Amino acid sequence: MTRRSRLQPHGTSLRLERVVVSHGWFQTPPFAWDEHAGVLLRRERVGGRAVELRITESGQSVLVEPSVELTPNEWRVSKQRVRRMLQLDVDLDGFLEATARVDEGLADDLRSVGAGRLLAGASLWEDVVKAICGTNVAWRQAVNMIRRITELERDGTFPEPGRLIEAGEEGLREHARVGYRAPYLVGAARMAADGEISSLDAVATHLPPDELMRRLTSIPGIGPTSARFASYLRGRFDVGLAIDSATVPAAAERWFDGDRPTNDEIAAKVEPAGEWAAATLYWATMRRWQQSL
Repeated sequence: MTRRSRLQPHGTSLRLERVVVSHGWFQTPPFAWDEHAGVLLRRERVGGRAVELRITESGQSVLVEPSVELTPNEWRVSKQRVRRMLQLDVDLDGFLEATARVDEGLADDLRSVGAGRLLAGASLWEDVVKAICGTNVAWRQAVNMIRRITELERDGTFPEPGRLIEAGEEGLREHARVGYRAPYLVGAARMAADGEISSLDAVATHLPPDELMRRLTSIPGIGPTSARFASYLRGRFDVGLAIDSATVPAAAERWFDGDRPTNDEIAAKVEPAGEWAAATLYWATMRRWQQSL
């Protein structure tokens, strides 16, 4: 049995650091990012046991090394999850050219650092839980909620839906301090336990945009902005612009001389990017955030 596997990204090369710090997920368990060593650690439940995956950049690909030997089927599952987490199958062809039609400087910046792909959870279920925790709250508090929720699973992997159902609304309020989000998290967990969320995850890259948004917003606690963000994590930037409290000041600073733009003004600014308009706006926002880290 092999103890490591090399995964190739679709199309363009990959810069692991840029994927990892594409937004705040890397600060939440079961991810752990060693910036100095360039190592992304991820604890996954595979074949009924907890396995730590060590992910590093290797040339234009990534190298995955598990903490224990894996069977062929366990390797298949592990590689599938890593490909989802690092968006290795997302086709970025045309993205930078489209962004240059809006902002050549931004396109040059993204090209120079190798940005484009986003860090996602190993499943839509994970992305949903983290998105709910990140709504209407300072990010530091969201990270604490997510950490406490992950503690529900004793082996350090991301908890299965049944763990949240077992904890219940009161347990989530008391242990994870999720406040008003408790019923949404339990409702989403019930949908996940019934297989509805994994079924949606399996077809998310193929659904028409309106249908994808309809099904995502049917998940308790997921509104239009969170649904768009969850879509971006599946490589779907055709679902519209996610404009929120981080987007507006970033757009103001970059394109409007510090004046607060309207949503319509932001949309008009990125419209020349066509199908990549949402990705252009996303990265204008994220580069501002990254430079503040």
